[in-house]
Amino acid sequence: MKLNAKLRRSLKDNRNAWIDMFYILRKELYGIFTDKGTLIIFFLATLVYPLVCGYVYNREMMYDAPIAVVDNSHSSLSRQLVRMLDATPEVHVAYNCMNMKEAEQLQRTAKVHGIVNIPEDFSSDINKGKQATVGVYGDVTSFFWYRNLVMAATYTTRTMGYGIEVKNLVARGMGYDDAMRAVRPFVPQQQVLYQPGGYPSFMLPIIVIILLQQTILMGIGILAGKTTERSANGSIVPKNIHYNGLFRIIFGRVLAVFLTYIPITVYVLIIVPHYFNVPQLYSSPLEVLLFIIPFLLASILLGMTCSVFFHHRENAIPFFAFMSIPILFLSGLPWPREAMPDFWRYFSYILPTTFASNGFVRMGSFGATLAQISKEHFALWILVAVYLTTTFFAYRYRLIKGLKGQEGKASLFKRISARRKRMQKSNNANTETNSVAN
Repeated sequence: MKLNAKLRRSLKDNRNAWIDMFYILRKELYGIFTDKGTLIIFFLATLVYPLVCGYVYNREMMYDAPIAVVDNSHSSLSRQLVRMLDATPEVHVAYNCMNMKEAEQLQRTAKVHGIVNIPEDFSSDINKGKQATVGVYGDVTSFFWYRNLVMAATYTTRTMGYGIEVKNLVARGMGYDDAMRAVRPFVPQQQVLYQPGGYPSFMLPIIVIILLQQTILMGIGILAGKTTERSANGSIVPKNIHYNGLFRIIFGRVLAVFLTYIPITVYVLIIVPHYFNVPQLYSSPLEVLLFIIPFLLASILLGMTCSVFFHHRENAIPFFAFMSIPILFLSGLPWPREAMPDFWRYFSYILPTTFASNGFVRMGSFGATLAQISKEHFALWILVAVYLTTTFFAYRYRLIKGLKGQEGKASLFKRISARRKRMQKSNNANTETNSVAN
């Protein structure tokens, strides 16, 4: 009989736990879809921002960078070099200047992004068999302008040099084919194994991963600050009989944000890259979703851990907006993670974006399977366990603090009430004494 009673009590407790959790899930979903700030962060930002990034970098590669040429040689060879430069896809000869001063003025006003200076003795040095020099002045305000100019100048001068050397060998009696083999004993062939697209194909997958994490953190911070503002004792959970038990509260809130972000994730990671023709070499979108599940859970739990420090809803946005730039640098997008100092490389491991961006890029651009990125996948599940623990203790601390504050307020009210009663009794006693004296 005792065993049956314990079993019935256990089943009843489990039933109540599920009822409470689904009640919390329903209330949290209602809070998400009725809060304007959360709707803007969760839906508007994730809808617009990937499209803006995709359209800005939609050209994939940069072509026809405008440059200026200063031809001091005025020879057939210098004119040939200018024509070859203009024929490359990387640069476009927009101005032919009389001197360097004129070209420098054009570069100061950003009309050109590079200068090629052909010296006066260019043709004569070549005809004498001497090594000629060509001055190349790149605009380093942008890596892309500088890269285009250097690539075009290197390819053009090398090709022109090969042609001149072949002509000299042929003039000495060597056959044309033998001269070509002597000048170029081997011809390298470039085969792109991975990353078949351009810069957006490399950048967009990492940006959207960071976007997902940051919007999750901001939205959870806003919701937590809103709950704290409305609570009489500054508690992080509302005063409700169903909000009873830490794990029920945590799982209910996690599930609410997770279900909200499933369609958002499909849009951001699958639909947007497909729309902009970003390489998607993974075998199935289902593999992407299976890989992203622990990333979403880790990001949500990280947001819930941080949210205990926000007593007002406005506090979350500037904090996580400030953290976006460091997170971007730690992701490995501007600078390779392997080249970072050890401290910052290890510090980046506490962020879900570190493993998620690496794994997602390898799936989309390298065609890696879920088994081939098992280290990143396992690391994300470890972060889920770590942040579940931190969320439990953070929520426990805030709930205990709220209860102590509530008890303190109750005891204060009791002391005030007792003082009022004593003062009232004293006043009544004084009144009775005065009436007897009269």
